[in-house]
Amino acid sequence: MASKAAKLRNKRMRGRPCKEGIARTDGGRISRAAEPGEAPDVLARRTRIRLHGVNENRPNGIREEDASQPEAGTFIGRLKLTGVISAPQYEALIRYQMTRERFLIAINAPDSLATRSGGVMSIPDPESDKKAVAAWEAVLDVIRRAQTYERGNLMGALNFLVSRDEEHHHMVGDLRVVGNALCRHYGIDAMPKSA
Repeated sequence: MASKAAKLRNKRMRGRPCKEGIARTDGGRISRAAEPGEAPDVLARRTRIRLHGVNENRPNGIREEDASQPEAGTFIGRLKLTGVISAPQYEALIRYQMTRERFLIAINAPDSLATRSGGVMSIPDPESDKKAVAAWEAVLDVIRRAQTYERGNLMGALNFLVSRDEEHHHMVGDLRVVGNALCRHYGIDAMPKSA
């Protein structure tokens, strides 16, 4: 038989017993959410379906299982999933976005998302900055040359649809044109490879 002091010591070491059958957060605390237990990817998929009308019944609508893809989070990604723009055009637009972001970092643009604070970009590298500026100038030259042959607003389409991620369906044609020009610039094969 254990003494009273031993029982008290065991109780202190054990801690307070947890309540059974209560939803908890990942940290072990009691969840105060109204609907606990929903996975973040399921929530993201449901939200995309609700906000963007993602379903199979719409013309050019993406399938419900495609709503959980990372591409469905952006407007150009949804255009790729619906087949409005091709995969090479999507890749060229993503490369344009990366080139633009790297250029903004190189010129120290006042953007809270594109700074050198921390990570790989924390050390200023003048040689890399010069390459980024030259790459951006080359991209701008390609867009200017494509603009001379087209009536639309190619730079506006890139600004609103790619950089700002806004939905302007009347600019999709211009986006496809500039996507083709960027495919040629980046050397992306626009024709799908046959298996």
